[in-house]
Amino acid sequence: MKTRLILVRHGETHKNVAKVLHGRKDDASLNSLGKSQAERAAKALVKMGVDIIYSSTETRASETAEILNLFCEVPIIYIDDFRERDWGIFEGKPWKEVESVLSQMQLPGRYNFKPERGESWQEVETRLICSIKKILKENKGKKVVVVTHGGTIRTLMPHLLNVPLAESFKYDPKHLSFTIFDFDGKKFSKVCIDDTSHLDREE
Repeated sequence: MKTRLILVRHGETHKNVAKVLHGRKDDASLNSLGKSQAERAAKALVKMGVDIIYSSTETRASETAEILNLFCEVPIIYIDDFRERDWGIFEGKPWKEVESVLSQMQLPGRYNFKPERGESWQEVETRLICSIKKILKENKGKKVVVVTHGGTIRTLMPHLLNVPLAESFKYDPKHLSFTIFDFDGKKFSKVCIDDTSHLDREE
C-alpha cells in the first residue's frame, strides 16, 4: 500500500519578490498572484483526491493551506516542524548578503553552520525528516499534502531521492509547485519535482 506525499510550496509574498529572507514570526501575507495561484493549485488537488493537509505554522504557508482547503475540504493540521529554517540574525536581510557568507564555506561547514540565534542546515533536516516519517506512519495509503517552504523542500530532496547532500543545490521549488513522491513503507519513488503545470491551466 503506497502513501502519496505531495509537497507544496506556499504562495508568493512581497518579500519573496524582493528576495528578502522571511523571519520566523513574519506575518507577511500572500500577494494577489500568490492567492490566485493557490486557487489553481487547490483545484488540481481536488482532482487528485487528497485526504489530509499538513501545513507549516508560518503565515504565508498557513494562508496557502487555508485557500487550498476551501476547495479540498479535508482535515488540516498545522505543524511547527514544517516551518522554514530559522536564519537568526540574517532574518529580514537580502538573500545576496546571506549567500555571500555561505559561499565561502565548503559543504560540511555549510551543513553545520548555525547563524547566531538560528538553526543549522543539519538541525532543519533532522526535524523535517522526523515529521515526514511521523505523518507517513499515521496516514498509510493516503494522499498527504504538506504545505511548506522552498528551503524545506530543498532540504528534504537528498533524503527523498536517496542522493548525496550536495544534490539539494539543484532544486529551487517555485511557488505553488507540486513535488510528489510515493512511499511504499521502505523507499520513496519520484512522481514529479517542482511541477507547475496546474498553474497554467485555465479552468
